[in-house]
Amino acid sequence: MFLPGLPNDAEDEMARERRLEARDFRSARQWRWIFAGGWVVLAAWGVCVLAGWPGTGLILVPVGIFMILGSGIQLLLERL
Repeated sequence: MFLPGLPNDAEDEMARERRLEARDFRSARQWRWIFAGGWVVLAAWGVCVLAGWPGTGLILVPVGIFMILGSGIQLLLERL
């Protein structure tokens, strides 16, 4: 917690922009693998449906959807 009389660089908009410009987003590619993995899991569920295996959607669909949502949240948090 900062004292009220001291300036807080973390709240300074210019400092935030400098930190954002200094970050290298090329190294943060994990969210893309998670996003692609989510679609692979959903595609695997589609194959199981076509093969006639009931019940696989109870596990595969939530896992795939939350992987896709999680990658979007991770990307959002990296950009803040």
